[in-house]
Amino acid sequence: MSNDHRRELAAEVRETVPCAPGVYAFLDARGRVQYIGKSTNLQQRVLSYFRQDPLTGDSHIGQLVTSVRSFAWWQTRSELLALLLEDVLIKEHLPPLNTRQREIEENRYLEITVDEFPALLIVDHDPDFATREVFGPFKDKHFARLLRDILHEVLGTRTCRESAPTRKCLEYDLGQCSGPCRGKVGTSDYAQRVARTRSFLRGNAEIVVAWLTEAQERAATAQRFEEAARLRDAVGTCRRFAEHQRFADRFAAGDCRLPDAENEIEYLFERGALIEPRVLLVASGQSNRHIEPEAGSFHPKTAGRRAVAALHGPPPQDPRVLADRTRLVLSYIRHKSKAT
Repeated sequence: MSNDHRRELAAEVRETVPCAPGVYAFLDARGRVQYIGKSTNLQQRVLSYFRQDPLTGDSHIGQLVTSVRSFAWWQTRSELLALLLEDVLIKEHLPPLNTRQREIEENRYLEITVDEFPALLIVDHDPDFATREVFGPFKDKHFARLLRDILHEVLGTRTCRESAPTRKCLEYDLGQCSGPCRGKVGTSDYAQRVARTRSFLRGNAEIVVAWLTEAQERAATAQRFEEAARLRDAVGTCRRFAEHQRFADRFAAGDCRLPDAENEIEYLFERGALIEPRVLLVASGQSNRHIEPEAGSFHPKTAGRRAVAALHGPPPQDPRVLADRTRLVLSYIRHKSKAT
């Protein structure tokens, strides 16, 4: 993009884009969506891309600015509605310069196997989990591994993949497994451990938090400060997970009302679908000044209507889509509670 082109787009942004919350999209010369973002101040955010030299600074922004020939925008009634609209638009249009559409592929689950001594395993997404006991999706394999390792350490739930463990390993010697492969635990005792694992994954973290807290205090008393810090972090992880899981269950299974006094809105979700408010968008617009005449047409009003219909429609069938929406809403609530 030339400097003259950037200046032209910047002038058009100042003339047409509101200083209000919403979502923006950048398009290439053929009208294809390259990037979608959101902001509490659309004009200020979009202008920020055209005020810098694409050959300096962030390489990602430089690549974006170089490919931009036009833009579109949607003004929403609130920041939360902008977050939700952005998520739907990204999932529909899959812009190549966004990363979020690829993050959903990184989701992982925890599965409790059907064995005499069930294992807790990290598994990939499967369209049909109907016959398996799985929990999640979790944002990525790293968080799934963190939870698995905490439960392995505290409850002794095995993580090996043998359906009937017989080989000896170091996990038992390290005190991080109850030792079914060595005959150190019976089926009844181990079943209780699995039941506590299942309860934790449903959002009941009290037993695990109590164990970690006591272990943290012992480590601190013994001046094993690195271990104490690790256990403190694990306590925080478990508490945040439990809060998230309880909210996710409520969000996915029932009604969820969220008042927004600042914008005079009350949000109502039913099983993840946005029921109220019915009106999400205030206005939308697009620059067509630098789009090739033969390019496929992109209409922000049409795209906005489809996105709103998706938010108002039936709950997403893909649990990863619903999980993304849940995270957005809960993150917004946490952010607002800290701000007040």
